[in-house]
Amino acid sequence: MARHRKAVPKHLSIWTDHVNLYLEVFTRALRKLQSVSVSGDEDSISQHLCALLPEECFQLGQDGRAVPVPQWEKPQQPQTLSEVGQEHILKRPDFTCDFVDTSAKSVDDYSIPLHIECKRLGQPTSRAWIFNENYVTKGIARFDLKSHKYGNRASSGIMIGYIISMTPEELQSQVNSCIEDSLPDIPQLQFAFSGAPLQSQHSFARKHVLPTPFTLIHLWVDIRKHYQGK
Repeated sequence: MARHRKAVPKHLSIWTDHVNLYLEVFTRALRKLQSVSVSGDEDSISQHLCALLPEECFQLGQDGRAVPVPQWEKPQQPQTLSEVGQEHILKRPDFTCDFVDTSAKSVDDYSIPLHIECKRLGQPTSRAWIFNENYVTKGIARFDLKSHKYGNRASSGIMIGYIISMTPEELQSQVNSCIEDSLPDIPQLQFAFSGAPLQSQHSFARKHVLPTPFTLIHLWVDIRKHYQGK
């Protein structure tokens, strides 16, 4: 007798569709970013990425879907009175893609932000700013810090890595060493090193941000050829 699979709750199914849609938006834009001359820090690179996103949202919306353009550096906003004044309010993930479920049965499920955080990857340019370490401690970690609460009320989020130097294999090794040192309860990254951008993901239990089960998706784009430095 065949076993019947348990149906995925509608809310989770719609959220998954939302995440997959914006993975496609960012994947397409990141491919174009690879041939754009960029320089400077994450904010400068992200501005160039931001300028590429409207075209991808427009193209993907040609089938009648509404594909709002991701918002760059949108402050987090209180969803309840209890959140007013909390430390994470007004923190600014690099991009936010709001999810609205008009069929939601509660206000908690009605509006949820998909947060995307971006960091450079490569050899450090100073002793005080270590890119690959920052990717972990000032990137991944923010999805489970009370001070930031990126991915708050969401079951997944996205990290984007801008590769400005070193090979992807070297970067994965260094990032995983930082994960082991700083976030030992989080699984390490395993890229297939194929396709553009490179993609990996890991799932873990959060300690300080709900919901506890969380999946972080990583997109790494190789911009070494056109990156001009400071």
